[in-house]
Amino acid sequence: MRAAGEEHPLDQCTDEELLRLAAADGRIMVTRNVKDFARIAHKWAQAGRGHAGCALLVGIDHSEYGLIIKRLERALSERPSPDDWIGYVAYISRGT
Repeated sequence: MRAAGEEHPLDQCTDEELLRLAAADGRIMVTRNVKDFARIAHKWAQAGRGHAGCALLVGIDHSEYGLIIKRLERALSERPSPDDWIGYVAYISRGT
């Protein structure tokens, strides 16, 4: 796991650069920035550009760590293979 807010060089990156770095590392992008990352993922899909997956947290506050982990665990259990996440965008909310 990498956190843009905790790695100084990453906090200088644009959203698209962050998704590119995650894709290059084979990591799923987890973010609360639904608006921008949904748009970027859509743009990449239209261009035939892949990524390792995006988990977009909808309506969950960044301080709700327990809930975030529970919802991410559920999403990962529903798609257990990394291949299941390639190019996939999951909208993760309180109820999903």
